[in-house]
Amino acid sequence: MRLNRLKYIILAFCVLFASCDNSLSDDTDRQNSKPQQQTFTVVVESVGELFTGGEGVNPTKTARRPISSVTPTQTFDKLSVLIVEYQSPAKVVYKKTIDNWSNPDNKASIPWSTEDGLGRYATLTLTDNECLEEGKNYMAYVIGYQSGTYGEYEPFKGIEPGDYFNRTEVATVPENGFAEEIFAGAEILFVQNGVILSKLSDEAEVQHGLVIARRQVAGTFGYFTRIPVEINNNKVSKLRLVATKRNQTVIFGGFRSVDDSYDFHKDNVINGMNPRTDYDCVLAGSTVNNAFKVYDIDLCRWFPGNTENESLPLDANGDGYLDSKDGNWCMDEDAYPKGTISLPRGTVFGDSFWVSVAMTQNDIDAGIPTFQMQILDTNEHIIKSWDVVLRNYETAGENRTLVSLPEGTDGRTVITELDNIDTETCFSIVRNRLYTMGVKNQSQNYGEDEPIDLSIADVLVLDARHEWQIISSIIFN
Repeated sequence: MRLNRLKYIILAFCVLFASCDNSLSDDTDRQNSKPQQQTFTVVVESVGELFTGGEGVNPTKTARRPISSVTPTQTFDKLSVLIVEYQSPAKVVYKKTIDNWSNPDNKASIPWSTEDGLGRYATLTLTDNECLEEGKNYMAYVIGYQSGTYGEYEPFKGIEPGDYFNRTEVATVPENGFAEEIFAGAEILFVQNGVILSKLSDEAEVQHGLVIARRQVAGTFGYFTRIPVEINNNKVSKLRLVATKRNQTVIFGGFRSVDDSYDFHKDNVINGMNPRTDYDCVLAGSTVNNAFKVYDIDLCRWFPGNTENESLPLDANGDGYLDSKDGNWCMDEDAYPKGTISLPRGTVFGDSFWVSVAMTQNDIDAGIPTFQMQILDTNEHIIKSWDVVLRNYETAGENRTLVSLPEGTDGRTVITELDNIDTETCFSIVRNRLYTMGVKNQSQNYGEDEPIDLSIADVLVLDARHEWQIISSIIFN
């Protein structure tokens, strides 16, 4: 699937930039003089979910952008590009930041669509002294991000053309903050007859210069209905998903393959570092904090009106369940402001981005789950829980690529190939993958949504969509 998607992208951009072939009409002149203009293309693959307001809506610094469906699109405001000479030391030859990336009014980027992919692209033009030289290889890095996130992270900060680039870019979730959507990628560029070219793999043909960025974090959401208001004589207050591991820092590296020197599109990549130890939740049966909150769903915000206890939801029709039959249902607009998500009556929703983490054989031997879904009372005591099961864990990827920085950001990334040791409840979380409980489309027209019925759920199954590949819905049976 990955190779097919790349082929479609290549074909699309060969058509889009066929006009660039005119620059080859006079090879002799190209070889005898430095070109005055060159172009290359930056592509950001959406292959994911819809954020606040949808395509072309300018996000704000303060608004948390929810994972509102599996419909592919993207919304962020800045894309930074850095080109260095592909040698040591790596001299910077070009730097640019594109503002208003997702804003169609400014035409900073253009939507594209093929049979096997969606996204946005921009053509960058180098002029005069910016032009790349023939006979040299270059490395182009791309990072797409929302300004104000990751503690005001700014890619390639302090680096300008003429400087040497000798670090690995990372972004860290601030204390009391949360992970956000962020994209990155890299590619080797070279010049032939004055034209910038690239090559996606050892076996691929060269093409007009193309750099592809993909999502660098994982995402997860839960979508539920028919929630019992009481379990074993305990009043239900919240739903909560917890994880047993949490990394703080995203490494923008590990794009190259150890098998294919041109392969920047590795699958099953774990690129998180700086594990947190300040646990804020407990697993069921534990007396000490040993987990991290991924998201919680405060049911009184979805089913308000309980005058006896405002921290509890109101079962308006008194049938013992919170669902579409309760006329007091409303959206939790603190979590999901108007226009950010479309939900049918009687459902609740929670979501979060998550920096990738690796589970170990020791975790498996200790019986530690990756995720646990919990139902809580008003004192946040766990009154019911599920160790969440990953569907098709054996085929989710035969191995893993672990990206690490043992010497810190001024050192080089170390790429380690790991065997897939996942079990159904203990599994690594990899970048650019969406882990979901329930089916959520951008629009619930035609009855496409399928929230999980918690009144009958004996097992909660998590489905992982590899690279959030384009699909109208994910089916859970």
